[in-house]
Amino acid sequence: MTRGIHSYHPFVSFLYYVGATALVMLYKHPVFLLVGGLFLILFNFQLDRGKTLRSWLLMLLILSCFFLIVNPFVNHRGTHILFYFYNNPIMLEAIYGGMISALSIFTIMVLFTSYNLVITADKFLYLFSRWLPQWALLVMLSMRFVPLLRRRLREIETVQKGKGLSVIEGKVKDRVKNGINFVQILLTWSLEEAIQTADSMAARGYGLKKRSKYTPYKWQMKDWLASFFMIIIGAIGIVGWWLGDGVLSIYPILETMAIQGREWFYLMIYTFFIGAPVMIEGREELRWHFWKQGR
Repeated sequence: MTRGIHSYHPFVSFLYYVGATALVMLYKHPVFLLVGGLFLILFNFQLDRGKTLRSWLLMLLILSCFFLIVNPFVNHRGTHILFYFYNNPIMLEAIYGGMISALSIFTIMVLFTSYNLVITADKFLYLFSRWLPQWALLVMLSMRFVPLLRRRLREIETVQKGKGLSVIEGKVKDRVKNGINFVQILLTWSLEEAIQTADSMAARGYGLKKRSKYTPYKWQMKDWLASFFMIIIGAIGIVGWWLGDGVLSIYPILETMAIQGREWFYLMIYTFFIGAPVMIEGREELRWHFWKQGR
């Protein structure tokens, strides 16, 4: 049984990710990005209690902190000098710029941690295999390879550890040699399985004729309503960005970070779009709660 965001047509889910990615990349204001990031973290917790997000959390924090810390040391543009570090001025504008870059990367990556949970391989092939069969298969395999290679590498490490081979213990020379062997095993294993998958797909006639659907997705009235909602809200959001709202101007004059005037309206529009799946999942949770109360 599918419920919540999973009960919508794959096109509606894909439209949300396209619109959310565009809005996060267009709006360059710390408050907008922070609000979007918080809603997307909540969405991840609604989908799988944050299990996928926790597996990527370390990399998310490292990448975000990298831009947050490095930008003030390499960017010396601006007029607001905070202090000097080894005769290099640390500018307030550079800190704001680093904060915006860090929040943008963090929000985009949190958005895509939920992508594989919502747009499954079956939905992706349903959307694109009819028009671009080879491209759809290649993209799906590429997206599948990152978590697959991580899982296989952990299995290889576990097996090789039983033979006394490790990349975290022993001399540096031995650790490097063991690491190269691990990668060699990983590549050989993955290439062999990729060849088998390609032969299997070719034998079944993939891409030669119209493909039958494993899951018969049906377009319903709520899909029309959700698509109409996202197109209208997304279009208003893009107009707001075009008018200069939701973008913190740093050069040549540093604007205040506080939300002012018309920006409140576009912050509400931005929140409605980014938080749409959170509201859908929240409604399902409430319905389930009241249904159990009424039994």
